[in-house]
Amino acid sequence: MGAPILVIENLNKAFGRVQAASNIDLTIDEGVLTSIIGPNGAGKSTLINMLSGSLPADSGRIVFQGTDITDWPIHRRVRMGLCRSFQVVNVFPELTVFDNIQIPVLTINNRSRRMLRSIFKETAVRREVNEILEKIGLVSEARTPASALSHGDQRVLEVGIALAARPKLVFLDEPTAGMNPLERVKILDNIRQLSDLGQTTFVIVEHDMDVVFSLSQRVIVLHHGEVIGDGSTEEIRNNPRVREVYLGEEVMV
Repeated sequence: MGAPILVIENLNKAFGRVQAASNIDLTIDEGVLTSIIGPNGAGKSTLINMLSGSLPADSGRIVFQGTDITDWPIHRRVRMGLCRSFQVVNVFPELTVFDNIQIPVLTINNRSRRMLRSIFKETAVRREVNEILEKIGLVSEARTPASALSHGDQRVLEVGIALAARPKLVFLDEPTAGMNPLERVKILDNIRQLSDLGQTTFVIVEHDMDVVFSLSQRVIVLHHGEVIGDGSTEEIRNNPRVREVYLGEEVMV
């Protein structure tokens, strides 16, 4: 696999007496599909919020593609290629699928102030949007309002919105939440195929162990703000500490 794309050094965050992140040291490697797991209160959301810029760290460093971004605001991180999705669906419901993708494409090209209609005929923009729709499998829904999509397809659209920023690294926060089995299979296949293209590195925060073990090349386990396991799915299955505090008999499946 590729070289480190994200380096986390001695990252700490406390809320009063609760230590949500404690001396976290991690390296995310380019091209490795990684999952971050842990029980409620393990610090997963806190970690992702610090890495994406929505929450400041108390101490430590975040280095992305060799640049220290610890104190950078969200928009600078996005422009550099670090993006995320959220647990709650976050799309523009009244806009079409095409326009949901088109807005971030315009933003990344510094053209967001132009009216959508005025750029509709611009070939480069339309081509880029259509390429993303092709990647996520929503070409046939391009003119459909986002609100009319199924829950699963709205989550897929979210991935497309993230891809529109041309990211090098994307954090997906519980991408299968609320999905039925068919929707879950569709988005997992989509993430796997996108990862295989090698253009974007994906890190997934997930509770569903079936998702984690079927999709991941690497699994990081958090507990009380600390990393207690880090390795392949097989290594995590057989990690005594992980068995004790989180997975229990689930790893026997």
